[in-house]
Amino acid sequence: MLFSGYSGPREDLVWARVGPEGGLRVMGGLRQGGNPSFACRLGDAVYTVSERPDGAEVTSYALAGDGLERTGSLALPGMRGLCHLAAAQGKLYGSCYESGHFFALDAGLSRVLWTFLPPGTPRAHWTQEAQGRLCLADLGNSRVYRFALEDGLPSGESQTLSLPAGSGPRQPLALDGGLLAVVCELDGMLRFYREDAACVFELPASQTPGPNAPGGACRMGDVLLVGNRGPDTVSALRMTPQGPQRLGEWPTGHWPRHLACVGEWVFVACDRGGEVWQYRWDGAALKRLAVLPLPGAACSLMLD
Repeated sequence: MLFSGYSGPREDLVWARVGPEGGLRVMGGLRQGGNPSFACRLGDAVYTVSERPDGAEVTSYALAGDGLERTGSLALPGMRGLCHLAAAQGKLYGSCYESGHFFALDAGLSRVLWTFLPPGTPRAHWTQEAQGRLCLADLGNSRVYRFALEDGLPSGESQTLSLPAGSGPRQPLALDGGLLAVVCELDGMLRFYREDAACVFELPASQTPGPNAPGGACRMGDVLLVGNRGPDTVSALRMTPQGPQRLGEWPTGHWPRHLACVGEWVFVACDRGGEVWQYRWDGAALKRLAVLPLPGAACSLMLD
């Protein structure tokens, strides 16, 4: 597993092995700088962002033994606050929260292949291939844009999901049956959309009283797991034909920013707590197994 975070004086990229029964053994790390708050993988290459208020850059690494070796980088002129990166169909897709840009790059980081700057007050937060299309979450305009993909690049006009004003969609996630789950940061809600853009279910991400700004979500079969920033919990919901059914809610570290599901393991990067929490999902509940210190913990990524 690779864990990344916001840059401080120490390493901001750390890799570790998961033991047969869980637990984490740190194998190494490095300091990239520039806030590598998100990472993704395409083939044997790993890509990280630089989430800076004054610019944006993508850095590539090769897997080398039990570690990473830097291989290149690409600065993105005019873009700021690069907070998310995803890979699909041989391309990289990203979102720049501060400048509002969505974009696509080639795997070799030679050039920008496509950009999209929505009108209004965009806060580009997430890019995700889902249901054969590219889904873009615009937290500022409370919209999700869906583009058809041709040769890995967005094509034609977008289909726009207009969410309630001020809902702040943060992350879309494809589910079975053509449903798209949308985690909404500003109003604390989960919303579920059909292919025809109709919202069929909505409910609060947390049952804990008080403000909630949901962070990341991940899927494990028919179970959806969501991190709740404010309550500092992880909620689990099972998707059924009748809609989402709550399974429970468990405590986690401070400000869970990103969740990753890997087999039976769940990793929760807790930004303000400076920790990554590892759990096992036993089909009904989360059991905490390990806590890895990492200042500004922001992302978890499976390497092997």
